[in-house]
Amino acid sequence: MTFPLNNSSKLHIKSLVLMLFLAPFFLASCGDLANRSNENTTTEGSFLASYYFSDTWLDISGETSNARATYWNPEGTMVYVVGRRTDNVVAYELSEPWQVSTGSYFAQAELQGSNQHGLYFREDGEKMWIFDRTGIWTYQLSEPWNIQTLSEGNFTDFSEQVRRGHDIDFDPTGTRLFIDDRDLGAVFQYDLDSAWDISTANLDYHLDISDIQREVRGLEFIQEGRLMLLMDTRRREILQFELTEPWEISTAEFTGVFDVSGQTPQGRGLSFSGEEDYFYVTCRNAGKIFQYQLSPRNSETDEAD
Repeated sequence: MTFPLNNSSKLHIKSLVLMLFLAPFFLASCGDLANRSNENTTTEGSFLASYYFSDTWLDISGETSNARATYWNPEGTMVYVVGRRTDNVVAYELSEPWQVSTGSYFAQAELQGSNQHGLYFREDGEKMWIFDRTGIWTYQLSEPWNIQTLSEGNFTDFSEQVRRGHDIDFDPTGTRLFIDDRDLGAVFQYDLDSAWDISTANLDYHLDISDIQREVRGLEFIQEGRLMLLMDTRRREILQFELTEPWEISTAEFTGVFDVSGQTPQGRGLSFSGEEDYFYVTCRNAGKIFQYQLSPRNSETDEAD
């Protein structure tokens, strides 16, 4: 016995045939996605591969919300954190230098503007900069490293080049400034006509990292300007770039990643200890600063050298 097919039945049959035809392509696409998700691994042989998570952290959820960048005083006895949603910078005092788990709340200060992300202190602790996505606030401290002595901030606009930046860094002389930008997939390099005066900044170079990054939200130079590290939230990795000429990002080459997904899916700020034997990643969703450390074997090798 046969039944005549109406238009609706014919449409369902055509849809089924189309689905069967497309199934292999869909499965292949899913396979590609799975492979991409497995890319979040630490690159063997890279500088960052010498570090591991130390299973220690500092809870900052009581004083900050949506925490971003961190910065340390030279002795490692004070760490500062920017709270984007709380519009503040918070200081924590450490009873054991560079050991973030020994930190306790010390002080906080309200910040001007909004969308605060980046943070930098001059080495003498008398000047502080806060980056708020497209511009930078400059603050003076009448008492070094005491954020309760902040002056009124002066704002410098970088929106002519920067669309959605998150962090900043300077070279040691204060004559070169760097800004990341996740929307443009770029790192900007500025030369300052007057040291530490960002109002005198002139764009020198624009590094295109759009084919590598997904959402960079942290920027840190180490190894005397020979390594540039970027915290990529969406990749859940720290991206490593080696520079053949220190502090010249035109010579940067992408050389590896470090996976932080085991600790946080929302990595934000990135900072290193003075001797670069520890580094720290801010976790937005848990309100913590996680600590990573150089493996003992690598530390012994460095001392021997």
